[in-house]
Amino acid sequence: MVKTVICSVGISAARKIPEVRPRDLSNWVKQQPSVKDAAEKIFLTFRDIRPEGESLKSELSAEIHSLVRIGITDGDRVILLASSTEDGYCCAIAVEKYLHHYWTNLEVQIKQVQGLQVLDAELFRTRGVIEFVGHILKEIDKYGASNIILNPTGGYKALVPYTVLVGMLKGVKCDYIFEQSTKFLELPPLPVEFIRSSFETHKGLFEKVENDIITQAEWERNIYYDDERERLKSFFEFSDGQVILSAIGSLFLSEIRKPSVRVPFLSQKAIKDCFENIRQLDDCDPFRFLSRVAASEETFKKKIHLDAGNGLLWLKPGRTTDRYLVSVEGWRLLVWRAIREDQEGAKYASKITVNPETERRSYSPFMRMDFVD
Repeated sequence: MVKTVICSVGISAARKIPEVRPRDLSNWVKQQPSVKDAAEKIFLTFRDIRPEGESLKSELSAEIHSLVRIGITDGDRVILLASSTEDGYCCAIAVEKYLHHYWTNLEVQIKQVQGLQVLDAELFRTRGVIEFVGHILKEIDKYGASNIILNPTGGYKALVPYTVLVGMLKGVKCDYIFEQSTKFLELPPLPVEFIRSSFETHKGLFEKVENDIITQAEWERNIYYDDERERLKSFFEFSDGQVILSAIGSLFLSEIRKPSVRVPFLSQKAIKDCFENIRQLDDCDPFRFLSRVAASEETFKKKIHLDAGNGLLWLKPGRTTDRYLVSVEGWRLLVWRAIREDQEGAKYASKITVNPETERRSYSPFMRMDFVD
């Protein structure tokens, strides 16, 4: 399977340019006939160094070092996210040339991220980081989370926490080399969840700010309570009385827009079952489990334990005693009962029966789980 590695790019590729210190690289690039000429000169300083052994760390750039450790092969895809500066872009071109030199069939794309630079901190914060996260999200949507590896080894260290957060929220693996060592850190996709209802309440505001800059006064009018404003501050950027979405805000908005496969709705009996019985078990959260099976078709199918007939299914979380009788109506996951096998016995499925056609009234109304927990 083709893997896509999204890699931030710094200027370590230029480490062998004679008598050019990192802070002078920008001036050196400007002195060359063109950015491509500068990139060619940088490439020639390490072209003949093979991507193996001690050279990986000591003589090749951080991006190449980490890509080799990740295990790229011909036929894979590498996306280099470069800064908006000429020296950063120049180094990205040099890295691309090297990758094509040793992996001839590797697909390499360079994307310049506007606002990604070190001279203007506010521009970095209000545009650079936002566009950086936006590029990653587009590639995840295009190629799928399971086929992507995030690699923030090169480039600005301030981008690392944003990259890791994207990986955690989107379920994407994140690999990188720790600082100047050879220690390779691999963060697998983590099962991170967030309470959608808390953000969906303000979805309209998120979308309005995404499409247009609003004043801080207007932002405050849309969020009534001080504690709510404090909680949502990190999702927005404030400058000169105006408000835009932050990089984190853009990330969470993309999650809000992605609909769950289904939404759980609990019967009155299931609500009582969960609060009065299931929740009394140690390390058992019925609402978390139902959220997970509703959000993933694959997870839902794996948790089916028994077919109760009439469109009803018994779900089993794992090596636990709680069981859930459910049915599917379009985008709704109806939860009819929640029981404990240690109380009802191994033959609970034949003991606890429901006829959806004739008994629905006694189980209604079904309440959306967002408003139950």
